[in-house]
Amino acid sequence: MKYQPNIKLMVCKSCGLALSRHELDQYWQKIRHQNVSEVDEVQQKKNRRKDWLEWYSSSKSDKEQY
Repeated sequence: MKYQPNIKLMVCKSCGLALSRHELDQYWQKIRHQNVSEVDEVQQKKNRRKDWLEWYSSSKSDKEQY
C-alpha cells in the first residue's frame, strides 16, 4: 500500500483498494483479533491432546498393574 496525498488515502498497488488511515487501522485490528483467537484455538487443541495423552498413559499403566 502506498499513501496518495492528493486523495488522502492508502491505495493498494496490486488490487487498487483505497482506504483512509482510520479504515486501514480498523481492518488491522480486526485481522489481529482473528489471529489471536485462532492462536487460542490451536493452543486449546494442543492442551486437549496433551491432557488426553496423559490420561491414556496413566490409565494404561494402571491397567497393567492389575
